[in-house]
Amino acid sequence: MSTSPNRARIRTLLAVVRREGGIWTTSRAQEVYRAFGVVQRGTARRDLALLAERGHLVKVPGHDTAYRVNQVRDAA
Repeated sequence: MSTSPNRARIRTLLAVVRREGGIWTTSRAQEVYRAFGVVQRGTARRDLALLAERGHLVKVPGHDTAYRVNQVRDAA
């Protein structure tokens, strides 16, 4: 996440995730990114994992690559 377009893309994803809530998978993140011309599955997967690593998202139990908003962090 070293370039400005990457930061903007990830900030946009986080804003949409927070606004819409629910379970977020790679496919769902890809839908957000399609508006920006980004369709690589790996990009969506890495960005979700990065948001989880930073504490914005948490993994959904029983799913390898599904996330939801970290309610504890967002409540602070």
